[in-house]
Amino acid sequence: MKLKVWHLFLLSILGGTILGVSFPFTGGLFPLAFIGFVPFLIISYSLNQEKIKGRIWIRFLCNYLGFILFNAITSWWIYYASPSGTYMAILANSMLMTLPLGLTGFLTRQLGENKGLLSFLVLWLSFEHIHYYWDLSWPWLNIGHVLGTQPKLIQWYEYSGVAGGTFWILLVNIIVYMLLRNRFLKNETWKIQTPNFIFLGLALFFPVISSLFIYFRYEEKVDPVDIVIVQPNVEAHTEKFVIPVSQQLDKMYKVTEEHVTENTDLVVCPETAIPWGKNEAELETNTSILSVKNFIQTHYEVPWIIGADTYEVFKEKRSAASQPYGPYWAENYNTALLIQADLPIISYHKAKLVLGGEKLPFVESLPFLAEYSVELGGTSGLLGVGEEPKVLEAKGVGYAPLICYESVYGDYVTYFVRKGAEIICVITNDGWWRDTPGYKQHRMFSQIRAIENRRSVARSANTGISCFIDQRGEIISELGWNEYGALHETINRNKEFTVFTKYGSILGRIACYLAIAMLLYGLVTRLKKIGFIAEKFVRK
Repeated sequence: MKLKVWHLFLLSILGGTILGVSFPFTGGLFPLAFIGFVPFLIISYSLNQEKIKGRIWIRFLCNYLGFILFNAITSWWIYYASPSGTYMAILANSMLMTLPLGLTGFLTRQLGENKGLLSFLVLWLSFEHIHYYWDLSWPWLNIGHVLGTQPKLIQWYEYSGVAGGTFWILLVNIIVYMLLRNRFLKNETWKIQTPNFIFLGLALFFPVISSLFIYFRYEEKVDPVDIVIVQPNVEAHTEKFVIPVSQQLDKMYKVTEEHVTENTDLVVCPETAIPWGKNEAELETNTSILSVKNFIQTHYEVPWIIGADTYEVFKEKRSAASQPYGPYWAENYNTALLIQADLPIISYHKAKLVLGGEKLPFVESLPFLAEYSVELGGTSGLLGVGEEPKVLEAKGVGYAPLICYESVYGDYVTYFVRKGAEIICVITNDGWWRDTPGYKQHRMFSQIRAIENRRSVARSANTGISCFIDQRGEIISELGWNEYGALHETINRNKEFTVFTKYGSILGRIACYLAIAMLLYGLVTRLKKIGFIAEKFVRK
C-alpha cells in the first residue's frame, strides 16, 4: 500500500488530535495515547520507502502540523494569561517535538527499521529528560503525564518516575505500529502477527497488574500531621494586586480560625498570599508579617507556610533579573515563608520559574530579551532564581515548599525529600488561567509527585484546586474552582525513600547516553555509505 503526500498530512492531523484528546482534561481519553504516535511512525516509514523530492521538508511539516495540534489542544488555556505567550509556547514546543522524529527518520535510513524504532524510543525519552533542564524547559506535556489522573495504574512511578509512563506508552505505540505496518503496508497476514499480539498483550497488561498489586498492598505508616490549607479565592487579574493586603489576610484569618485547633501542626496559604514586594531585610518588622505573627500567637501558635512577593537588595548586579534600586540593585523573588510565633522567619525562593512569565530563555547571554517578559502564571516579570531546595521545618516536621510550577519537576522534588522533607506542600495561584484545563492539569502533577516520593501532599491554591493527597496519589479532600474556604485534614508523614527519590530518572539518563551512542553510530554509518571515511582515513 503506497501512501500519497496528502495521506501523510491527514495522518499527521489524526496523530496530533489523538494525542491532544488523550491528555488529561482536554479529552482525558488516556487509552488513546497508546496509539497516538502510530500515525507519525507510519509517516516516517512511508517517507523512508520512497525517494520523494523534498522528503526532509515533508517529514518536518507533517510532524510540525501534528504537534501544533497536540500543543494547541492541551495548552490553549495559556491564552488567558498571555495571548502572545500562547503562540510562543505552542509554536516553539511543537518545533522542539519534531526533533526526535526527524532524527528517527535519519537513523532509520542509516541503521534499518528495527534500530530506527529503538532510536525513536530512546530519542523521545532523552528529549523529555533534557526538557527538564535547559532554558527552554517546558515538561508540562511529557507523555507520561497522560496517566496522571489514573493513580491506580502508575504506582510503579515510585521506581521510574514519569519517564516510565512515557516508555510504556511509546513501547505500545511501536508494537501497534508494527502490527499495522506488517498487515497493511507489507501485506502480511494477521496469522503471522501472533508473536506481536502476544507481546502487545504483555506490554499492556503487565504494567497494569503490577501497579494494581502495589496499590492495594501499599499501606501508609501512621505518623499523623494535622494541617489546615486555605483557599482565599482572590481573582488573579482584577483583585489580587489591587485589594489591600490587610483585606486579603483577613479573608484567610476568617476561614483559618474556623479550623485551627491546639492540635494543628501547620497552616498553608497560597503563592503570593502576601503580594507587593517585601524587603527581606525588613520582614520581621513588616506590617503584613507582623499581622500574621499576631494571628499565630493568638491561635495556638500554629506555624504558617505562606507565599509572598519579596526582594533583596545588593551592592552589585547579580544576574539579568537584577534591577536598579537607587545606587544599588534589587532582585524580586517568588517566595515561600515559614512564619512561627517566636522564631526568625525562614524564606525559600522559587527556583523553577515559568518560561516567559518569570524568566526568559538565554537571557544571561542575550539580556535585551528581559523587556519581553510576559505574564504566564504566579507572579510576573523577570525574577531572581532560588539557589537550592530548602526544607522548612516546623514542630519537628520537614516540609517541601513547592511554589506553583515547581510541582511539574519530578527530579527537582526529590532533592527536597532527600534533604528531609516528610510532607510536600504546594502553594500556587492558578487563577491566571481562569476556569480551564490548566489548573486541573496542574493539580494532577501533585498526585504524581505523591506517588514518586510516597509523600502526602497539602496543596493550597489562591483559586483553582486546594486539596490533600495521600501517598498513593489519591485525592483525600478538595476545594474546587471559585470556592472560598479552608480544609482541615490529618495526613501521614513519611521518612522512607523510594527508588525514584534516591536516584531520580534513571530511564531518562540511560536514554540520553543511548541517544548519543546511536546518533554517533548513525553518523559513522552515513559517512561510510558516502565513502567519506574510506577517502579520508583508509590508506590506499
